Amino acid sequence: MGLYNFLPRFVPFILDGRKTHTIRAERRYPDKPGTTLHLYTGLRTKRAKLLMRVECVAVEEIEILTIEKYGGHPYVFVGGLGLNHSEKEQLARRDGFHDFTEMIAFWEARLPFKGHIIHWKTKKAG
Repeated sequence: MGLYNFLPRFVPFILDGRKTHTIRAERRYPDKPGTTLHLYTGLRTKRAKLLMRVECVAVEEIEILTIEKYGGHPYVFVGGLGLNHSEKEQLARRDGFHDFTEMIAFWEARLPFKGHIIHWKTKKAG
């Protein structure tokens, strides 16, 4: 069962459909396409709120790191392939950031990072 907690800053992006995935550390039993993901904010508090339930549509490996010998610039690899500048910007926006610079500032203390991108699709009304 995919249970995910989100910081309040990401809630508007999830609810309006701009955030379509989450980047998480590797889990012992990772979610798989077709499973239901339960998206919450305030989990494990009295203010816990279910944001939505969505279907997992894909899970990809991701690695975010800096390489000092190349100037310490952030590198992102998805499925083993390095992302170019435009792809990194798109990744950041789909993850609820305004741009890649903001995303890296968020992740900086956690680098190097290796985990998964868990993608979902929201159910349309009607």
